[in-house]
Amino acid sequence: MEKGVFYGISVGPGDPELLTCKAVRTIRACRVIATPQTKGENTLALDIASAAVDMSGKTILPIRFLMTRDQEALRKSHEEAADAVAEWLDRGEDVGMLNLGDVSIYSTFSYVHDILKARGYRTEIIPGVPSFCAVAAKLGTGITEMGKPLHIIPAGHEGLAESLALPGSKILMKTGKAMPAVRQALKDAGLYEKASLVQNCGLPDEKVCPSLDEADDDPSYFTTILVKA
Repeated sequence: MEKGVFYGISVGPGDPELLTCKAVRTIRACRVIATPQTKGENTLALDIASAAVDMSGKTILPIRFLMTRDQEALRKSHEEAADAVAEWLDRGEDVGMLNLGDVSIYSTFSYVHDILKARGYRTEIIPGVPSFCAVAAKLGTGITEMGKPLHIIPAGHEGLAESLALPGSKILMKTGKAMPAVRQALKDAGLYEKASLVQNCGLPDEKVCPSLDEADDDPSYFTTILVKA
């Protein structure tokens, strides 16, 4: 029996209308849909996709990812996720795994993809709208200009001060609990007035803050800051 194909499907940052035509077509074609599931049984990527595609009749395969820095525990959970997907691929079923934003940027899909690809399974990646592009659109601005670099930085990165000193614009992703430290780092770098953010872009509780003075001290995990330089 020919094995199925493992698809990484980008669903965009939150607005179902930002799913690409190819993403919608691939979701419709896959009878098995894998979806990341976080603490509290949340399946945000599935919720977004379900607003654009009828999921009735599909098998929904929750993929649970640990929120820990324990590398051995993470490796084990990724292997278990790959095993769960492989069971369906071995039956000849194509499996589409949903991911927020674009699957090539800080995605949970990449861990499972690398394991299954190393095992010899066929894979395909469906690109999508990255969260920071949607954030720039909400803020009504561009991200960078010709000849200027752009840096994508996890907000909780230990070397944040050094990253902020780099030339060009910066995208600070997944700010969440790091917000107080990020505020101070931006002030220390003289970039506070050049920063703006969007929290939960494209979701019902979206909050657009042209100035960081308008932002919460403890925003959601899905908070993206744009620093234009």
